[in-house]
Amino acid sequence: MQEEKKLTGLQQFIKDKPTPEEIVIKYCESEKKENALAFIACLEENKTPLRFSRSSPNLFEAKYKSKNICNLTVAWQTGDWKVRLQLTHVESYKEAIFNEALQEIIWNSLAFCIYSERSPYFGMKKAPGCSPNKPCKGGKNKIVLGKEVKVCHTSVSFSNPDDAAIKIMKRLLELEKQARYNV
Repeated sequence: MQEEKKLTGLQQFIKDKPTPEEIVIKYCESEKKENALAFIACLEENKTPLRFSRSSPNLFEAKYKSKNICNLTVAWQTGDWKVRLQLTHVESYKEAIFNEALQEIIWNSLAFCIYSERSPYFGMKKAPGCSPNKPCKGGKNKIVLGKEVKVCHTSVSFSNPDDAAIKIMKRLLELEKQARYNV
């Protein structure tokens, strides 16, 4: 009789495929939990539900028109949660962003390469989640909403967003979905 191989914690996690709600309830507390659950519910209502990602055990992805529009991660150790919006068509709704005074929020929240000078890993040979051999190493100078920034891609990150930040994220997702729909 062959003994069944015991799965590692990560293997079991991947096998179980927990929902984002389960992870938030398990690891986040109080206001963080309430805000994360409210944001997850908003994504569900808007037909962009989060799905388990095989690339990382604490990562969930929402897709629109078969492309990633939003990621949610939960840091198990701290109970913090983070949302990254993939604003690939941001220039097409630039006018709405300026009319609603959202440009500073976007510029200040742009995600950057793990190798950029804005990163705590700057100068390291190998940093988590990024390869020094990638062509984007350190990011590229790019014009985002009329301002030159150094980024790998146009994504905006929010850590432990409150109600005000969640409203902004909802609006940005709405604008991005509309832009993708019109393409």
